[in-house]
Amino acid sequence: MQPIRHVGICGVGQMGAAAAVCFKRSGYQVLVWDHSEEQLAALKPTVSALESWLDQHIGPAPHEGGSIQPQASPSSIDEQADVVLDCIAEDMAQKVDLFKRFPRCRNRGALFITTTSGLSISEMGRRSGCGHLLAGTHFWNPPHLMPLVEVIRGQDTPDPIIDRVCELVKSIGKTPVRVNRDVPGFIGNRLLHALWREAINLVEKGIATPEDVDLVARLTFGLRMPAVGPLENMDLVGLDLIEKIHQYLLADLADNHGPSAYLTHSVRQGHLGVKSGQGFYDWWSRSAEELIQKRDIQIVHQLAFLNELEGTLR
Repeated sequence: MQPIRHVGICGVGQMGAAAAVCFKRSGYQVLVWDHSEEQLAALKPTVSALESWLDQHIGPAPHEGGSIQPQASPSSIDEQADVVLDCIAEDMAQKVDLFKRFPRCRNRGALFITTTSGLSISEMGRRSGCGHLLAGTHFWNPPHLMPLVEVIRGQDTPDPIIDRVCELVKSIGKTPVRVNRDVPGFIGNRLLHALWREAINLVEKGIATPEDVDLVARLTFGLRMPAVGPLENMDLVGLDLIEKIHQYLLADLADNHGPSAYLTHSVRQGHLGVKSGQGFYDWWSRSAEELIQKRDIQIVHQLAFLNELEGTLR
């Protein structure tokens, strides 16, 4: 099995650019292609900004010799890449069509990796014909900072492919978590959307304001989650007590099987969040950019503290 040197990235949105930087900083030769010439032209300044931010807040690249090379067509990726990493839009048909463009990669056993928040890896593998080489990944936003990547097995994905993808994820300084069954939303998004559904329900019923829902989440269970996960916390509380609480509480929680009427109404009103200036909050009077900067700096400090704490506990 040949070592991985060339990583082909398709799609230069937020995910693609961040992935390119992560692989470059880990010493890989990164080949980047996008069907949009405009997007490809924006790659250099985007990468430069990300690298400057990481150099300032994290430190210099851990490995030298990496590079990012824009490509005019996917054929050069097909000729050279040891890995094809799909970072295009969340659209099954487009992703299937993309993977069909790399017959040479398939013939030499290159890894095929898709980035997705919940699309079926099994279906993608069947339709593209590369299920035996394909694994799914879910990078969390912001992808250049978040340390964990979910690695998803499709029905036709053999163990050696999952093992190789997990090693690749480790090589760029991230922690892989194996998702053993290809279910919608994988692990993290199933947990997250259950929380979001109940948060919307609390606002919709007038039980609390958006500000107070967010405050409770941030300053209670959210504050302890870096140290204690939900199942660990249940063990600390006691499963007998959890069972008693579930006997009366679960029946009163939101259980809608589709978008809530509140959410659908907001979308139809054009209240889409930051992109439209109005969502749960009025973004004409708030700065999304400042919130993102605050979030990213907080992530950096949290990770530094957790790494330091882990070292003292060894």
